[in-house]
Amino acid sequence: MKHTRFSIFLAIATVFGLLLGACAPTPTQAPTTAAPATEAPATAAPAATSTTAPAATATTAAATTAPAATSTTAPAATATTAPAASSNLTFVLVPKNLGNPYFDTANAGAQAAAKELGVKVLYQGPATADATQQIQLIDSLIAQKVSGLAISADDMNALVPTGQAAMAAGIPVISFDSAIAPAGDILFINQANTNDIGAIEIKMAMDETGPNGGDIAILSATSTAPNQNAWIAVMKTTLAMPQYSKLKLVDVVYGNDDDTNSYTEAQGLLTKYPNLKVIIAPTTVGIAAAARAVQDANLTGKVFVTGLGTPNQMRSYVKSGVAPEFALWNPSDLGYLSIYALDAIATGKMKGKPGDTFTAGKLGSYTVQSDGTVLLGPPTIFNKDNIDNFNF
Repeated sequence: MKHTRFSIFLAIATVFGLLLGACAPTPTQAPTTAAPATEAPATAAPAATSTTAPAATATTAAATTAPAATSTTAPAATATTAPAASSNLTFVLVPKNLGNPYFDTANAGAQAAAKELGVKVLYQGPATADATQQIQLIDSLIAQKVSGLAISADDMNALVPTGQAAMAAGIPVISFDSAIAPAGDILFINQANTNDIGAIEIKMAMDETGPNGGDIAILSATSTAPNQNAWIAVMKTTLAMPQYSKLKLVDVVYGNDDDTNSYTEAQGLLTKYPNLKVIIAPTTVGIAAAARAVQDANLTGKVFVTGLGTPNQMRSYVKSGVAPEFALWNPSDLGYLSIYALDAIATGKMKGKPGDTFTAGKLGSYTVQSDGTVLLGPPTIFNKDNIDNFNF
């Protein structure tokens, strides 16, 4: 009954939106939670199938610190007049899960791009990071005949048939943040080079342990997340380099991008490994949960946390010394770039093939690389010296 009511509601909302969309201001769609499906998600491919460079080529990355002026979403006042061809388009940004600060920030960038392009962007995702729920939601969006989908995949292989179904229905599909396998989308908006991200996380762990090294552990998101698996593969390769020989990886655990689960897993690491020096969490949910677990255990200065997070969620932990440094790109820019790329495909400005170019507003021009990816740019390391220059 809930599903029937939900379908009726969506059908009415779609018709109403088509009648008023041309003259109404661009609204922000309330997040919609997909109901669980009965089919289990497929097993994700190993990290070796990532579309980025192989882990064996990992090198210590030279992170950059962007000036504060580029760290926030461009104000609405800079919005440009929308081209007529885009005025009736409705795109959907589909995160791994709702209630995630990282994806909320990406949505802010997507909405800024929508205003500039004169399109509508809805923000809908599953309640939890679950491929089955994500697939069911996307199936309903295909039935609504939306204009395009930008998806952060919960499982790179499980999303392929759904992505193919969307494209067969004339709906362009791109992935961002976490790739769908190439057969299931047109291109992938990659937040940063996989090797750079993995190598930076090991470098930061070494910075926090000092030259004597010590035991480290990884608190990841889901075991099927392709980006997480690719970064972990690079981390393991980087640890084999001579300069990191004193770091010992003792465990990899998964918090499923859920705050409570991640906190519990971090507590388990602290209990199981009394000599633990660093927890690396390559997930914005996990890094904040791990930092809180270390702080609650009164282990500040004894166990350090690093990984990928947002400045606003990690500011207090940086200043208290729980997490002296961490890295990330600007997720607002990632959402912004994704909508510009999707619009360029939907309006025929490009097909999304290697060598195609497009312009993404304030971010400038981009080229689709030979592996079918568009690279946002290098990650930034945040620490007490620069964290107050950023607000996202």
